[in-house]
Amino acid sequence: MKRMILSMCLLAVVFTLAACSGHEANAEQSVPKAAAPKEKTPAGQPKKKEPDTSAWIKTKGTAKLPILMYHSISKGNSLRVPKEEFRDQMKWLHDNGYYTMTPEEAYLMLTEDKQPSEKCVLITFDDGYTDNYKEAYPILKKYNMKATIFMIGTLIGHKHHLTEEQMKEMVKNGISIQSHTMNHLELNGLTPKRQHSEMEDSKQLFDHMFRQHTAMISYPVGRYNAETLKAAAGTGYRMAVTTEPGAASREQGLYALHRVRVSPGMSGEAFGAYIKNVMN
Repeated sequence: MKRMILSMCLLAVVFTLAACSGHEANAEQSVPKAAAPKEKTPAGQPKKKEPDTSAWIKTKGTAKLPILMYHSISKGNSLRVPKEEFRDQMKWLHDNGYYTMTPEEAYLMLTEDKQPSEKCVLITFDDGYTDNYKEAYPILKKYNMKATIFMIGTLIGHKHHLTEEQMKEMVKNGISIQSHTMNHLELNGLTPKRQHSEMEDSKQLFDHMFRQHTAMISYPVGRYNAETLKAAAGTGYRMAVTTEPGAASREQGLYALHRVRVSPGMSGEAFGAYIKNVMN
């Protein structure tokens, strides 16, 4: 009799344990899996704010944008445009009703085929020379113009190059600082891994320094290959510019946009005729 009672108690315990085990298994299966995390703005950076395009006008066909390419505002070689000529060229743009764009505005124009004005231009400088601050910046401020400087990460504060303080002052007054990579190496001669780091490291530097989402990169010396295009997209840029001549269009690919090189020796009127010819 005692054995029978003991056996019945053991069976009861087994059934209870089995029931508990089944309940835990069902409970584990019913817990929903965590959703994939949404992309977050890095700490210390403002949320992305797109330009208001509600009043913009449609372009006639695929948008074309002249992206002007300057380097130094000085005298000496084919990459240097004298201050007097630069002033006359900016005056011509101002007097002829050109709207100067930010990189963010240029991206929307090229991807959505609409623009804030009948005549638009994106002014860019490569390398980040000190004279961009001392000579070009006062002229741009005079005419209330926006422009973009492609800065080399490792040359910030070096001789003949912009300091962080100079760049931060300009950023407050319509000048955008974008990437010209960390070391200004010809990208098409680098491994894919090194190309990626040149672009990613400079983007992170400028994102942090200016509390921005760095949107644009200029390839050093205009050199690039298929891996360069992949790296530019993969590191988070929206657009990239080359030194290939002509007005920019998305038909070229957003990571291989053309530019309009401005060389020394052009008066304001000659510059104006040059811009008009590019757009025809």
